[in-house]
Amino acid sequence: MSGTERFDFGGQGGWQAAVTIPARNEEDRILACLDAAAAAVSGRGGIVLIVNGSRDATLRLARDWFARGDVPGLLLDHPEPPEGGVGWARRQAAQAALSRVAPDGMIATTDADSRVAPDWISANLAELRRADLICGLVEPDPEEGARLPEIIGRRGAVEGEYEALTRRAMALLDPVPHDPAPAHLNAAGASLAFRPALYRDVGGFPPLPSSEDRAFAARAEARGWRVRHATAPRVITSCRMTGRVTGGMADTLRSRTTEADPLVDGLFEPARATLLRARIRGQIRSACRHDPAAFAAAWLRAEAAEPLLARRRMRLSELQAELPALHAAVEALESATTPGMAAE
Repeated sequence: MSGTERFDFGGQGGWQAAVTIPARNEEDRILACLDAAAAAVSGRGGIVLIVNGSRDATLRLARDWFARGDVPGLLLDHPEPPEGGVGWARRQAAQAALSRVAPDGMIATTDADSRVAPDWISANLAELRRADLICGLVEPDPEEGARLPEIIGRRGAVEGEYEALTRRAMALLDPVPHDPAPAHLNAAGASLAFRPALYRDVGGFPPLPSSEDRAFAARAEARGWRVRHATAPRVITSCRMTGRVTGGMADTLRSRTTEADPLVDGLFEPARATLLRARIRGQIRSACRHDPAAFAAAWLRAEAAEPLLARRRMRLSELQAELPALHAAVEALESATTPGMAAE
């Protein structure tokens, strides 16, 4: 890490869990983030924080916090904004954590504008008993959310309804043993957890200025690792409308107030594609049961061969137009005698 200074605050190795955090210009939130992470990891590991491209007091506050606390950790300072943005920073933090965490330990990621729940480490460790990459539930700060313009909640509710319907369709057409309900769809850097072996196999976080978290999760699944979208590991994140990452949550919130017809989350597809994707995945999963690597390879081939499954982001108006069709299809599936009959 050329140009990066490293401060060591104890804990030479064998951690059961390492919490990694990228931070840039987060002087107003970094202490709350570190306090929450310390409470969650207490006695089982430490924290790796990388401050990158900051022009405020984030580094000073973090150094003072580590110096007076009893949680071991590493503090990395990269003074200039890295070309790879948050993906690069997250990659460096995770790489540094590899030198401290035990081979069978856990590396977890969160964000500097977020606060993990007190049982976040325990919940992730429990989920890792049945899956390999845990994508936790990231929820908006309720106090900050209450101060947002009303239109944000109204428009967000449409996406929330579409996500719930998508999950219901997936549960019927492509039930995943290691990702049962309750579950969600997202893979957010504010709450990811995995073993060192997965991280090395995947090749680490891609150095992307945004969406490095989703790219990492997609790569893990493509390599045959079991990805779980768990609701037990919970994180509260900020609802600010001026963020640090282009294309992040702040941009999404702002677009809901400034654009007449904003783009929706790239996770969503038209109803027909949603159902087709789940149906094909379910058929392949059934044929490749007990062999995640074979499933991953077969699914990649099938997805590439089906033009209808080519991803494109929809506008809010399109999502609203697709809602009735998806709702009717899911109700029809649920009305079938059994999920197995619905999937035939």
